[in-house]
Order: sequence, then structure tokens, then C-alpha cells
Amino acid sequence: MISVTVVFTQTQAGQAPHAAPSAPAIPAPPDPAQLREQIRQSINAARDAARDAAQDQQRVFVGPTGITVRGATPGQPGTIYVGPRAVDNLIPQQAVTMTLGFFAMIAFIVVGWPIARAFGRRIDKRSQVASLDSGTMEQLQRIEQAVDAMSIEVERISESQRFMARLQRDASAHALPGTEPR
Repeated sequence: MISVTVVFTQTQAGQAPHAAPSAPAIPAPPDPAQLREQIRQSINAARDAARDAAQDQQRVFVGPTGITVRGATPGQPGTIYVGPRAVDNLIPQQAVTMTLGFFAMIAFIVVGWPIARAFGRRIDKRSQVASLDSGTMEQLQRIEQAVDAMSIEVERISESQRFMARLQRDASAHALPGTEPR
């Protein structure tokens, strides 16, 4: 890291500015071979840590308190612990809820659509008038004519009975006293 210090001084009119203190010397860049060696050591250390974790069969858990390795406690050598801020990039609960709701809606539509169609067809069948063939229609017309003819005949019979009852009443009213009507 390179650090540079700059000092500004205030001057009054007619005075020469004070000389700034000398800046520290810039260190020379590190040797590329030395950088390569540091990178190799870091890679080997990461491989060793991964191998050790696989041998110990440790598992990583992500929770509201952070990311922890199972069976280890924070501060113990070889333990990885990341604080709660590391879980900020996880999927929000609202997104999970919306996704579950979407798939439940799709399942409901897939199951409910055929049921709704069958129910609609059943209602349509009930509302249709049954069509009758010509033979059945002819029979119904003959039955209707026979019922009309019988009702006319019953009306004539009842009219004749009323007429006979009136005649008997009139005859008994004009009968001679002391005689009984027949």
C-alpha cells in the first residue's frame, strides 16, 4: 500500500510559503516471484482446508445468525464463522411464499379445470329438452284427443244429471198435496 501525505500551509500577503515537510519515500514494488509464491501458498492452504473439512464431514449451515460449520464453535482453530450480514444475499421469504403460491395455483388449475368442465356439462344436459321421436309424438296426440273426448262426455253426463234433478224438483213442487213423488 502506498501512502502519500500532502500538507497545505496558509500564507499571508507578502510572505513566502513555508516549505512542506518531505514526503515519505515510495516503497519499491514487490518482486513478481515473491507474489507468485504467496499465491501458491494461499491456494495450497485453501486445498488443505477443503480436504480437512471433507475428512471431518463437517457441514455448513446458513441461518439468521450467520454461516457456521456444524460441530464447531466460533474462535476455534479451523472454524469458519461468518456473521449475520453474510446472509443478506439469500432469497427473501416473500419470494419463496410467492413461488409456492404460484405453483399451488397451477396445481389447482390443472386439477380444477376438468372438474369445472364436467360440472358445466352436467348443468347443460339438465337444461336441454328431451327430443321425442315421431311415433311417441303421435301417441301423445291420440292420448290428448281421447282425454278431451272423455272430458266432453263427462260434461254432458253431468249436465243431463243437473237437468233431471231440476225436473224432479219442479215436479215435486207442483205435485198435489198428500201425494208422494215417484
